[in-house]
Amino acid sequence: MPKVLADSEEVVFQEGIPEEPSHIYELLMGAFAEQRRSLVKFIVDGTDALQTGEFPEQFELIEAQSLTHDEITFRLSIDLINQMSTQNEAIAAYQNNILVLPWSQVVKQMDAFIQKIQPFADLIDHITPYAQSYSPPWRESLEAIAVSQANSLNKILTSFENFDPAGLSDELHNVFIPLSHKTIKLFADEIIPFLKEETEKQKPNL
Repeated sequence: MPKVLADSEEVVFQEGIPEEPSHIYELLMGAFAEQRRSLVKFIVDGTDALQTGEFPEQFELIEAQSLTHDEITFRLSIDLINQMSTQNEAIAAYQNNILVLPWSQVVKQMDAFIQKIQPFADLIDHITPYAQSYSPPWRESLEAIAVSQANSLNKILTSFENFDPAGLSDELHNVFIPLSHKTIKLFADEIIPFLKEETEKQKPNL
């Protein structure tokens, strides 16, 4: 008989176990959302459907695993902040070369530069929904950074479009790089400790 486990506990469905794994997935998603949790694994007969993006028509065993929104955000924040910390020196080096190298060389390195700033963009994109949903004490500080980051990224893009090396160098040196350091400090001092505490609160006492 088919069985469904959610976080190692068997799930009892009032109207019986649905036949289609995709239906079960939708039901569990809704139930977990009410508990401030998200599905992170949905293993159907040994294969994680979240990774394959495909749901079989039938199953024998479904094993679903979830994490709290706090823990997901906590883990992701640490990962992206670590990436930002290692990339900041590379961004500064790129900025130092803008007024030295020919513009054609600067443009050729644009894709590599975008990869270097991507963790910063991803960090704000991923943390903002959490802040908007739960209104933590650092929400206003984060939102101010998000606005500044969006404005700075727009000016960086405009500088590339206008073939303006001076404008690009100025924006990186005076705005983007200091904003990156400010963000790392906010996460280190307030956001990550907050998320860690919230994560620890929701772990079972053994």
